[in-house]
Amino acid sequence: MELEQQVAVRGNMLPGSGGPGANPRVPDIQGEERLQQNIFNKGQNTGQLAYTPNTLYRSRALKGPNSRIDTGLESAIAKAIRDAATRGEKPVFYPAMGTVFNSCQEAWDFYNLYSWEIGFGIRYGRSRTNDNEYMTKMNIVCSCEGRQEHEDSNSIRTQCKAMIRLLRTKDHSWYITKFVGDHNHPLSENCGEKKQWPSHGHIDSGTKDFIRKLRENNVSIGRVCSILGVTDGSSTIRKEVVRSVCAKLAQENIKDDIGKTQQLLEEMKTKDPLMDMRLKVDKEGRIKSMLWSTGKNMLDYKNFGDVVTFDTTYRTNLYNMPFGLFVGVNYHFQSTVFGDQCAAMEAAAKTTIPSARHRWCRWYVLKKAKEYLEHVYSKYNTFKKEFHHLISYVTSRRRFKLGWISLLHKYNLGGNIYLKRLFRKRAKWAKPYFMGVFCAGMTSTQRSESANHMLKKYIPRAAPMHLFVRKFLEFQYDRQDQEDKEKHLTKLKRKEAHFNVPIEKHAKEVYTRTMLGHFLWELYESGAYAIADTSVDGKFILVHTSEDNDPAARKTEVKLAVDKKRISCKCGLYKHMGMLCRHQLKLLVHLDQRSIPEHNLMKWWTKAASTSGDDGMTAGTAPNHGTEEAKRCLLVKMAMELSTTRDIPDEEYMSLMETMEKARSASRDKSTTHNSNIQTTGLDKPGISLQCPLRPEKKGRPQSTSLRSWQQGVKRRRNIRTGDKSRLLSEDEENPRGGKTRSVQELL
Repeated sequence: MELEQQVAVRGNMLPGSGGPGANPRVPDIQGEERLQQNIFNKGQNTGQLAYTPNTLYRSRALKGPNSRIDTGLESAIAKAIRDAATRGEKPVFYPAMGTVFNSCQEAWDFYNLYSWEIGFGIRYGRSRTNDNEYMTKMNIVCSCEGRQEHEDSNSIRTQCKAMIRLLRTKDHSWYITKFVGDHNHPLSENCGEKKQWPSHGHIDSGTKDFIRKLRENNVSIGRVCSILGVTDGSSTIRKEVVRSVCAKLAQENIKDDIGKTQQLLEEMKTKDPLMDMRLKVDKEGRIKSMLWSTGKNMLDYKNFGDVVTFDTTYRTNLYNMPFGLFVGVNYHFQSTVFGDQCAAMEAAAKTTIPSARHRWCRWYVLKKAKEYLEHVYSKYNTFKKEFHHLISYVTSRRRFKLGWISLLHKYNLGGNIYLKRLFRKRAKWAKPYFMGVFCAGMTSTQRSESANHMLKKYIPRAAPMHLFVRKFLEFQYDRQDQEDKEKHLTKLKRKEAHFNVPIEKHAKEVYTRTMLGHFLWELYESGAYAIADTSVDGKFILVHTSEDNDPAARKTEVKLAVDKKRISCKCGLYKHMGMLCRHQLKLLVHLDQRSIPEHNLMKWWTKAASTSGDDGMTAGTAPNHGTEEAKRCLLVKMAMELSTTRDIPDEEYMSLMETMEKARSASRDKSTTHNSNIQTTGLDKPGISLQCPLRPEKKGRPQSTSLRSWQQGVKRRRNIRTGDKSRLLSEDEENPRGGKTRSVQELL
């Protein structure tokens, strides 16, 4: 046949490929600058390629895409795998002359697999691009190709000639026109050696995206390596390559941080019109503080904002800005976020909310007490129990003062300066001085600390501003999901009767699932109390049954109103938390009360608190389909149902696409005409643009971890405990000054 007489090849192979009947001689291609070869497709179904010298063209006039459109033919890699059993001892991925590839990347992958089999690495060599920016030639060479710059340089270049040369065809595919297989250097033998070549440690784009997702979710580099199989040898990727990729991803995140942040905030504002964002900048346009609160945050604050914990000790951003989180408690006794900001706001809170009661964190008071009274804690094993009991359980101011004096006298602490100052500031932290203040069960910033702990799982260290905002938004979505879960369980799950008393049935009807658990625990504890005395004016004295014969037993006074609509207790749990205490429940059960007194049923903890939700749902009703979220969810459900149930006719498909295009255009026009509502203070001067804060500069040596340094620290702390600390202690308990401030005159 004429085609066979013209040096024809079948199965994506050209002459010199080593196939049956093929000429093993490598064809001599002269004048590459004036290439006059033409390889064309003789049939889309046969996969037959032929070289026809009579049809000539100049490569300089070619133009088109970088790769051939996939024709559905078997790829060179797939064919090599299929024919692997017939090759014997020859390499599976042998780069024979004339092997055709859809793209240059496919040729790289093929030759890289061959280099792994043989034991060397590859890299791109010289290439040629014509006037139309169309690449016509590419050399893929051995990593040892070329010569070292200096004789004494630490280089692997040995002028190795091993390579493949790729040229183009009219259909924009690539084929091997030259192959050199001899090397002038030792080859790698085992897997551990082979993966040291950079080409075998290459990370593809899909894996890079996976690594980016892991790093954005605060997964350490060590765990990333473990997930990719680097540490157990199941992957050819090296740990150094993973570190390099992570470093490059971090640099990409830092680029145009303020632009990415502005775009993200605008998108958030478009999705949530009720969202409020405010920025404050300095005279140079750099952000000093940033405050934002979503519509859900503000609604939660309206319903549950009577008690707020605020903490600014968390720093997890690129600019080392203190992060403040406003956290409260919802009706499921879950932490709910009211807003957040990136600057200290205690002074602003005092001026904007003058009626608020500011309270020190009890946990922080105990922590500082352990630091300053370490010698007392270690010397007396009973001090901790008595001191903590005095702070946590005593509710009477008189008993607190007497217990404090007794404690100082017993342990000889009358001259301790820290305890003197702590007692002087007792109105900011002692429990008896907050008995009339509703705290929703919170005596410390533990919920802020817990929220900060959860944030560390979402936000990586030294995160740029846009990543910080985005990950914090994910954190809020998670909190919303947990709240919705509790809503679902509260509506559908019913607890069985535990004590079978009338008041228990009423509690099940009104309280949420979590708060019902708190109620049942107090009801259980009430069984250990007995009514010791009754008076005519509705006062009852209760005592714990374990202290019946103790004349100094603690007695609790409970008073029930005449109309039985209110009950009070000296323990103060109801005023502090809004839930009936065990003493009150003991009396109500004793009197066969059928329901919780009207004035003691705080709406905060009831199912009725959800009737003002932002999702259009009320207790016992179906969702409001007019809300944006409900409409979006319904559209997604309908699209999934439509795509999986049956085939869609062409007319119906075109109608659906037309409707979706109209909706998409309307949404795009709305987002284009949307005006920014981000309030920015300080950008009123012309020529000043918004900029990111300055990154902190690390100066000096890192902190020493030697034994000598530790001993010096112990000695310094001991001197502080035993010496005069009047100049070392600050009146500000939450921001204590660490040492004495020296004047300029003292330094002269």
